[in-house]
Amino acid sequence: MIKILLKQLTILILSFTGITIIFFSLAQLVPGDPVILHYGNLTPGTEQYENAYQELGLDESLVRQYLIFIKDVLQGDLGRSTVTNHSVLEEFFTFFPATIELSLFAILIALVFGVGAGVLAAVNKNTWIDNLVISSSLIGYSMPIFWWGMLLILLFSLNLGLTPVAGRISFVFDIEPVTGFMLIDTLLAYPKYEFAAFYDALLHLILPSVVLATVPLAVIARMTRSAMIEVLSADYILTAKAKGVSNFKIIWVHALRNALIPLVTVLGLQSSVLLTGAILTETIFAWPGVGKWMVEAIFRRDYPSIQGGVLLIAVFVILINATVDLLYAAINPRMRRPE
Repeated sequence: MIKILLKQLTILILSFTGITIIFFSLAQLVPGDPVILHYGNLTPGTEQYENAYQELGLDESLVRQYLIFIKDVLQGDLGRSTVTNHSVLEEFFTFFPATIELSLFAILIALVFGVGAGVLAAVNKNTWIDNLVISSSLIGYSMPIFWWGMLLILLFSLNLGLTPVAGRISFVFDIEPVTGFMLIDTLLAYPKYEFAAFYDALLHLILPSVVLATVPLAVIARMTRSAMIEVLSADYILTAKAKGVSNFKIIWVHALRNALIPLVTVLGLQSSVLLTGAILTETIFAWPGVGKWMVEAIFRRDYPSIQGGVLLIAVFVILINATVDLLYAAINPRMRRPE
């Protein structure tokens, strides 16, 4: 296990170094004066401009500039927004809980329905149920998120009036942002609105979560189906059947437990899909998360916010994948065997 930890640590360091080199290189290609981009409208040639120029290390070599960049990143200094003049890191973590809440709810939907559909397809292999699951997962994987989101808004929000159109909660509720997670904050506000605010926040969460969960759900369903078909043909499953073990216990206890092992890796890969898909989903549903914040930064040409946001998302994806690899090694005994 120590060897696996050291390997993941090495991969983590190399991945972080590679990402910072890419982002530093891209920062050199950003149009405009870097001093003005970071500090606002300073006049070139003035003392303030020269001090800012030296503070950014622009009078140093590229290698020295990169080392300064790494030092600032490790200290949490990703610059300041050219629009709000607030710290990019502070702004990111102001909106990040909304994205995490949406992503967690989406992956929960994808797991419950994806695993269920995959098991159902595997048990009924080569039947109409199996064909239906395969076809539905293919459609879900191919469906454009923005188009799917607008269809759901038209159907459930505008025509049926079952869910809100956009936002995290109705304006009638005044919820203090304690944790940043709206479902938790509405419960902390009890008994001010009793459970009305929580129910309203849950309704706002349903449609964007379903849209964001569509692609991971399709992938999980197909992976679960393939893994279950392989496991159900294993010798120990055939032995369990011969001993008269019930089908329910064979499928949901013995087979599913082993079929879920490769699914852990899939969940790690889908983390990047969730974070990138959140950009479109949050824009469509006016969800005040990191994705919507970054889209607004692009329209406002707020380069420090764009660079800092993308870098932080990349770091989180790396950390999630490293965690998933360690979790996979922990639950899979074959990964811990000495070579």
